[in-house]
Amino acid sequence: MTPTPTGSAPLTAQPTGSSRLTYDHALSPIGRGKGGWWRGLLFIVFLIAGFFVTSMTIGAAGILISTLTGELTQEALGEAVETGVIPMTPAIFVTNNLALAALLPLAYLGQRMLFGVKPGTISSVAGRFRWAWFRKLALVIVPVFAVYSAALFLLEPAEVNVDVTAILILVFVLLTTPFQAASEEYVARGGFQRAAGSWGSSPQLSFVIGTAVSATLFCLAHGAGDWWLIGYYFFFGVIMSVTVKYTGGLESAVLIHASNNVMLFIPSVLTGQLSEGIDRSAGAGGPIMLIPAVFLAVVAAFVIWRAKKEGIETTTAPLVTAKQRREAEARAVYEVDAQQQAQLAQQAAQQSMQTYGQAHGQPCGQVPNQPYGQPYGQTQVQVPSQTHGQPYG
Repeated sequence: MTPTPTGSAPLTAQPTGSSRLTYDHALSPIGRGKGGWWRGLLFIVFLIAGFFVTSMTIGAAGILISTLTGELTQEALGEAVETGVIPMTPAIFVTNNLALAALLPLAYLGQRMLFGVKPGTISSVAGRFRWAWFRKLALVIVPVFAVYSAALFLLEPAEVNVDVTAILILVFVLLTTPFQAASEEYVARGGFQRAAGSWGSSPQLSFVIGTAVSATLFCLAHGAGDWWLIGYYFFFGVIMSVTVKYTGGLESAVLIHASNNVMLFIPSVLTGQLSEGIDRSAGAGGPIMLIPAVFLAVVAAFVIWRAKKEGIETTTAPLVTAKQRREAEARAVYEVDAQQQAQLAQQAAQQSMQTYGQAHGQPCGQVPNQPYGQPYGQTQVQVPSQTHGQPYG
């Protein structure tokens, strides 16, 4: 057995599979490995814990600021606790968005710590956020949502009231809501879906498990008390999972989610109905929720069609963990060191032969002249002449 050179690691077997993996199924080879099932579970727990921590710190800061500034009275706060409808002051709105946006880096961190793959793989099968694909979709999706929002406003017109508070909240909508929506997608689809999908033995099973878990947790996170709203949020989660599967990344889901939130917040802010717009208590929904559900399905169908037309990649090669990268680097060092040692040994052997040839006055590889019939290395013995009959010596 060849010893391992100093400074390198022993060779270990590496996966040689060449099959392509879908976005939902990409973490399965790691999550279904020996003792690997707990990685997906811890990833989900890590993100849920992060949600509660950021909500109770950053989110609570908005309520405190609004109370200290007098925008939120003790009576209004008590009523909000009873009804579950919190008045949307500028401080409460922006801190709520920032609390959710803070989960985005946690999604990157959790995947890196628990699965050991490069952070960019959470964005898409290309290992990065595909901005070119995102921009192409945005040219269509953003205007479509703008028209959709305007149409909903015309169905139930309200008086527009623009004041300093409305302008401030509107600025916060434009600056922070896209990050809030993106973070929810990175957590729900990039985190929950892929973590639960790591338990599946096939792409189909990974998609079913991942979609069920992510849509359920996404729905629960919105805290809806109305069955129509509960059904809508669950359906929203399923639609986002479908677009992610058939586009191989989060770009389309982030764009749809952000466009939906921004375009619906704008008229709510301008009409002073933001609090009512995010009311999720019992009775807040109704059959009218079928309209946005159908609209989302149509948008998702367009995105999937466009992805196929553009030839967007939806699969990836098996992901490499940090441990596998270290072992690959160690193997590379081992192979280089072994080649260098072999070259040095060959050079030493050639040098030895050259030195020997020079010492005997012969070119390297030739044997010195010797009497015919005499084996090389033996000396011919000559017996001195002596008198006949006299013993030698």
